[in-house]
Amino acid sequence: MIREDLANLWYQAIFSRYSVRAYERKTVPRDFREEIESLLNGFSPMCNGARAVLLEDGAEEILCGFWGIFGKIRGADMLLVLIGETSHPNYEVAVGFLGEGIILHATSQGLGTCWVAGTYSRRMVEARVNLGDSEKIMAVSPIGFAQVSGTDMEGKSVQAPRVIHRRKPLQSIMRGLPVEDFPAGYLEMLEAARLAPSAINRQPWRFMVEPDGITVSAAGFELLPMTARRLDCGIAMLHLEVAARAHGIHGEWKYITEPPAVAKYVVLP
Repeated sequence: MIREDLANLWYQAIFSRYSVRAYERKTVPRDFREEIESLLNGFSPMCNGARAVLLEDGAEEILCGFWGIFGKIRGADMLLVLIGETSHPNYEVAVGFLGEGIILHATSQGLGTCWVAGTYSRRMVEARVNLGDSEKIMAVSPIGFAQVSGTDMEGKSVQAPRVIHRRKPLQSIMRGLPVEDFPAGYLEMLEAARLAPSAINRQPWRFMVEPDGITVSAAGFELLPMTARRLDCGIAMLHLEVAARAHGIHGEWKYITEPPAVAKYVVLP
């Protein structure tokens, strides 16, 4: 179970987090780094099967291959490396859960982040990180202060783009209880989960709402492989639990072994 103080902090961060591709070239204060480092090995049993490493230099070189419609990621001070223990049956979910908790904590400190799952130099990361026999690098994220302005090719001042994606309507990704019959706090939990980031913004999760809890499933008929969908479900699950805790709802996750269902957040009396 996520600590209440962290949940309250991270819940606010859910609504301010966005993907940052341009960073100020300045150092993150040591106390901020230490707070992030305290979370690298987990903050909940749901993190079992995952760990993270914080690289304090070389982020821009590792991310050299990442271009998108908003351009190359540049200027980040640190790089968060997210690692899955593939012998663990739910390592993909654990990586998403752990990584998004750290990212929301960084957001709460005023830092920028950006989930990057495939377009980075895996070779350079593996040269810097000691991996166990069954460990696998699953994703990375730059961490630093977001650049709020810059210059274009003509030297004119411009605002750095905020990459904020649209989300699917809640009604299109949930079933079960109608909204008007939701127990107190359920709508806030689902809205928080709906805002979770995902690979290429596919939002590959679905929610079954019942009186005693909410089940998270990986969406079917997706272009994304199941590993990526389960990682994204872990991110959404982190958001859901954070919102639950922030609204005074206590519960626990129960993994489900019949796909595409992933886990159910069972609300405790």
